[in-house]
Amino acid sequence: MKKTFLLASLLLLLVVLLTLKQGSHPQWGAYQKEYFAEQASKLQVELGTINDEAEKIQRQQDIVNYQNRQPEIVNLVLPNGKVERCQTCHLGLEEISKSHPSNTVGCAVCHGGNPLSLDETTAHAQMFGGGHPGSLEVAALSCGGTAGQGMSCHTGNQEPAKNEVDLVKTSIMSTKAGELSVVRIMLGLDKTKEVDGLVKGQVAALYPNPLQGRPLENGFEKDCLSQCHQSGGNIPLPTNHSQQETVQGNGCEVCHVLTNPTHTYMGEDTTIKANNTDHGMVHRLTTQIPYTQCNQCHNQGSHDPLKMEFSVRPDMTKVITDWTAGYTTWTDRLSDYYLPGEVFARCEVSLDCIDCHTRQDVMGDNKLHTSQYDAVHLQCLDCHGTKDKLPLTKKVESLNDLAFEEQITNPQFPALKIGDELLMTTQGEELPFLRQSEDQWTQTSRVTGKTFKIPLVLGSQCKQVADEQGADSCHKCHARTAQHP
Repeated sequence: MKKTFLLASLLLLLVVLLTLKQGSHPQWGAYQKEYFAEQASKLQVELGTINDEAEKIQRQQDIVNYQNRQPEIVNLVLPNGKVERCQTCHLGLEEISKSHPSNTVGCAVCHGGNPLSLDETTAHAQMFGGGHPGSLEVAALSCGGTAGQGMSCHTGNQEPAKNEVDLVKTSIMSTKAGELSVVRIMLGLDKTKEVDGLVKGQVAALYPNPLQGRPLENGFEKDCLSQCHQSGGNIPLPTNHSQQETVQGNGCEVCHVLTNPTHTYMGEDTTIKANNTDHGMVHRLTTQIPYTQCNQCHNQGSHDPLKMEFSVRPDMTKVITDWTAGYTTWTDRLSDYYLPGEVFARCEVSLDCIDCHTRQDVMGDNKLHTSQYDAVHLQCLDCHGTKDKLPLTKKVESLNDLAFEEQITNPQFPALKIGDELLMTTQGEELPFLRQSEDQWTQTSRVTGKTFKIPLVLGSQCKQVADEQGADSCHKCHARTAQHP
């Protein structure tokens, strides 16, 4: 009995000693010291480039301040009175976006977890999506949650178009329903492109027995249906990728968090640098989505519907890391944009994907489309009109118009005002980045801010056929290829 009591006492003492040791040397303190040292080193490098004496003295003082700074617990007090300590470890983490300020919404509303804990394991327990809150299986809790002021975020709004979390689950990029329907028709399993039994919000990868036990079924599920950037499938990596790990797509993040080719973090947070793969370049959301982001999934290779194999494109090794550096040349964009042999119009290379595709094209319209043709709302005539008619227009009459929400995409875009006339698609979606100026319609790039003039078909020499208004029809004349730009 005494021996048991002695062993229990020794064990308790050991636990207490370990706890005291951990408390005197907390991990968060080590993270902060590492951050202070990194910042001092960066300022030291900058010091050698400064000529102004007053600025040099200030920079030297900043270096000393970082060298003398001691770790401390960071308490973020939100407007609703809640306290979060996430920034105690994540010191230097980038502000996520202007519309999601951390001092107002905090971290836990998007990430979940236990924001009062200073222990990594406890703090990260029950995080939404295991650190990827944009994953579609948890997006209703994160992106679709409720802000501190009780305001609904991206679901639960009266206006359906603002419920992106609900809509995106019907997007053809989420469901992969188009691939499923095409292959089933090709194998004679269906006579139409409608996939019996596939329901809204269900990704095609979860569809039971998509090829009904045929020999190629496993390959189709693995190489086609599972390669989906919005439903957790693997993103194709360049053939020269130095590391062999896979990178998963995580729903909303894949579009709205910009990444580099190796999916490594390049920001200031030392805790992320310690395990920096499968991350965006920085901790920041954006709606200025360049074509290079889209290219991480699109134009990366091709699916062989007969062999059920995906072949990575061998010449797709360049993704512009810093898209804010300036407008890339048309030739550069041409080499990046399309797979060899594909046909496209010149405007499709000059513009970025989001300059043409509407929000419903990309994020869904609450309908379960089983073909890309049906899912895409925009047609060439929406911007250029026809031989007989000008494009459709709409006048902005209310501050609640969705066009005002779209406008925040690019601060370079001219301020939208009540009474402004916008172009509108035949599906009824407005195109707020297309404006009329001095009898000339122009389009402003959502990514670069560059302005393009829009030529109209009416009054031109275009040989347009009234019944042929798809992009493929226009490509018959307005054709470019990588070999013949």
